Amino acid sequence: MINRNSGNWAAWPVCPRCQARREAQCSVCSARGTDFSLADFEEPEDAEEGDSDADVLLLCSTCDEPFTPQFVGRCAACGFDFGEGIESEEIVHEEINSRVVLVIIGMAVLLVGLLGFFALVLR
Repeated sequence: MINRNSGNWAAWPVCPRCQARREAQCSVCSARGTDFSLADFEEPEDAEEGDSDADVLLLCSTCDEPFTPQFVGRCAACGFDFGEGIESEEIVHEEINSRVVLVIIGMAVLLVGLLGFFALVLR
């Protein structure tokens, strides 16, 4: 059973250059951040005692699912390359589709037409 925990992971990896926390990515919804809280879970009775970093589960604040942390390969604050981690995707700007522009213009013309009609009728 996994529950929300208000505590933070004390051993969160930090950037050696600027000491900022490394950005983690949720494996379920791909949300990124440095403020995921630890997920509480009930360990089986025969589990070995002691905390291991390999057993850490974080709780995603977006999808509320627990995940094993995967860290981004570059520091979000200073750009330091850690040499390992998830490659960050470049932001791709989509071109405006001509159909979308046509629909927006059509809706604006329809709205102006309706306002003119009601102005004429309600005089």
